[in-house]
Amino acid sequence: MSVLVLGLSHKSTPVAVLERASVTGDTLSKLLHDVAQAEPVAEVFVVSTCNRIEVYADVDRFHAGVTAICELLARHSGVPVGDLIPHLYVYYEDRAVSHLLAVACGLDSVVVGEEQIVGQVRTAIKLADRQGTIGRVLATSVGSRCGRPSGPGPRPGSAGPGPAC
Repeated sequence: MSVLVLGLSHKSTPVAVLERASVTGDTLSKLLHDVAQAEPVAEVFVVSTCNRIEVYADVDRFHAGVTAICELLARHSGVPVGDLIPHLYVYYEDRAVSHLLAVACGLDSVVVGEEQIVGQVRTAIKLADRQGTIGRVLATSVGSRCGRPSGPGPRPGSAGPGPAC
C-alpha cells in the first residue's frame, strides 16, 4: 500500500473551478465513504477548504487509485472530469506526505505561514476517523513525520493528534 494525494488548489486551479469543486457537509462524508469503498483504496481523508480540495488515500495500485478518486471527486462535486483533469495534481508516496506537511505548516497557503490550515487538516483527519475511513497507514504516515514519537502509535483506526509543525 502507498500514500497518494490527488488535489486542486489555488495554485493549480482557477477560482471559478475551485469553488465549483468544493465538497462540504454531507457531500464530504459521502465522498469519504465512496472513496474508501473504491477497490484500490484502503484508507482516505479529505482536506476541503476554500483554497483547496485534496484527497489523501492509501492505495494498492497507483493508476487505479487516481482514476477512482478522480471519478468520485467529479461525481460528488458535480464538476465534470474533463473540467478537473487540467488542474489536478497527484503526489505519491514520500512526496504525498511531504506535500501534506507543507500544507499543514502553511507553506502551500495563499498567505505563507497562515495558521488556520493546520486546524483544517486536523479536522479532516478527525472526520475521517469518526467516519471510519482512516487507519494505521495514513495515521502513521502523518504522525510519524510530524515529530510524534515512534513508540506505541495510535490505536488502529485512530488518527491520533494530527499533524503539527
